[in-house]
Amino acid sequence: MKHKDTAFAPDERIDFGEALLPPEGYRLEAALGTTFSLDFLTALTVPVSLALRGGIQRDELLSSPLAALAAMRRLEDRLAIFVEAGNIHSPKGKRTPLVTLLESIVKEVPPPRNTSFHPKLWLLRFAPEHDGPMRQRLIMMSRNLTRDRSWDVAVQLDGEERQSVRQANMPIVELLDWLPVPKTSKHLRALRNGLQYVNWDRIPGFSSPIFHSHFPTSTRAQWRPVPGKLAVISPFCDEEGLDSLGIERITALVASDDWLAGLKVHPPKCLTLADYASPEPDPDSTMTAEDRAGLHAKLYIVENGDETTITLGSGNATGAGLGAKGPRNIEVFATFKGKTAEIGAIGLDGDGFLGAGGIGPLLQTWMPRELRADELAARRFEDAVREARRLLATPKPLLTFEQEDKRLRVSLSVDLPRLATITSIHAQLVTQETGKNLDGEGPWDLGSVRIADATTFVQFDLRGPEGEPASFVTVARATGLPSHEARLQALLSGMITTPEQFFTFITAMLERQPDIGGMVGESRERSAFGSRQPAAPVLESILAAYLADDGPARLKELDRVVGLMKEELAEDSMREFLQLWNEFKKAMGKRK
Repeated sequence: MKHKDTAFAPDERIDFGEALLPPEGYRLEAALGTTFSLDFLTALTVPVSLALRGGIQRDELLSSPLAALAAMRRLEDRLAIFVEAGNIHSPKGKRTPLVTLLESIVKEVPPPRNTSFHPKLWLLRFAPEHDGPMRQRLIMMSRNLTRDRSWDVAVQLDGEERQSVRQANMPIVELLDWLPVPKTSKHLRALRNGLQYVNWDRIPGFSSPIFHSHFPTSTRAQWRPVPGKLAVISPFCDEEGLDSLGIERITALVASDDWLAGLKVHPPKCLTLADYASPEPDPDSTMTAEDRAGLHAKLYIVENGDETTITLGSGNATGAGLGAKGPRNIEVFATFKGKTAEIGAIGLDGDGFLGAGGIGPLLQTWMPRELRADELAARRFEDAVREARRLLATPKPLLTFEQEDKRLRVSLSVDLPRLATITSIHAQLVTQETGKNLDGEGPWDLGSVRIADATTFVQFDLRGPEGEPASFVTVARATGLPSHEARLQALLSGMITTPEQFFTFITAMLERQPDIGGMVGESRERSAFGSRQPAAPVLESILAAYLADDGPARLKELDRVVGLMKEELAEDSMREFLQLWNEFKKAMGKRK
């Protein structure tokens, strides 16, 4: 969110990867994110951006798995991502065991029936490297954690933790209390507790933010816009939602073409995303209704006298999004106020938010029409998929793993939904190339996997009467699943096959802000364990971690990795490192 002349202009961007980086002189302590949907590769880029110096593109992860592995080892108890149950996108293309790294971080939230878990925010807590206050960052947006290329809106707020409780932050604090945040993570608890005391830096021209959160047990009033002339940007809208806003005062509505076609009453000015501004579809991502809209921003702008009030967040202008007849979806909102002369107006015909100085160049006037038969059929199928997702994801399906030579046999037990618009259901682990069509009576044999590929993420592929496809992933219960240590050992052995890779990996685990350049696109043609290669200069990294205040925790994690790779590290080429490491262990023992 920017100042007057550039407010919401399409060339003003918040780069999500850059927004995750700590301020100068600070290090990350904890991070928590919420999203309606996610895909695996996008989710894996988050810990890499948080833990390592420099970002990484989704497509680089598959050729540079050490970056994700090192980042995950550093952040396992400091990061949590909450997503609606059954709303993880199925992976496209080549399968990778990297997704198993997300099991301890991704937490599914089953919303009440006929609702969605829909908030989209990130909270980051930073500790000073030397002196200074603890700081936090809030990123509130309309964007999910996916590869979606739609137009979104976001605001980034930074602030420091002070002495007194800030009541304005309590709606967000209370939402965190409602979430199933792991009680074992002292870092996430400290993020929640510190949030109460954060005083946010002011955005020039705007007031301090006012937050609202909608969730089932909240006792606070639902968000509603202040009185005045209203403009609404919301890809999805319906009569119930617009009535709750006051449709008679809506001067302009920007929405998706098909949702405007479904309305019986329209505001005076209806706009859609211009054809030339629609993003190109991504062939490697799962297309959803939101992706197809091209416009994903949720923004409410009110003019009243000489003031403009702007609210952004996750809620669409629908009955479900705004809770018109009582709380429905779980949502978050942030509201800012300022003088119209300073921050701008709705401005359809000028330089305001919907004019030439804002998103006006991306918009076109909507031409009235009625919904086509195929669009109505698509909505019916999407409703059926939503219900199937709910029935398959809650209660959780059950995976059973049985040892079979050096592999694991996998079977699935689940109650199949009986829906006329769903004609077939196929299931597989997300790490498998193939699975099983679920017909007849279960449990169903899904085939066998390596230990490194054993996971609780199960993928369901659905078909409609006309062959319409739909797909999603959910987290299953499991029996017979190898221990976390055994699966980590198998993953390490498969990814770290040379001394150079091992030294690069442990350096990334130990340094404060390691540069991932050495891990991106690492060569697969290097010598394997057992060949004599010069030892990489890891002594400095180990010594720096030993002397740092939080170094013992990082060295303890390194000792865990060394123990898991004892067979590979027993080769002659690693003897020098093992001697060095044993001396450091003795020193650590004396330090205690």
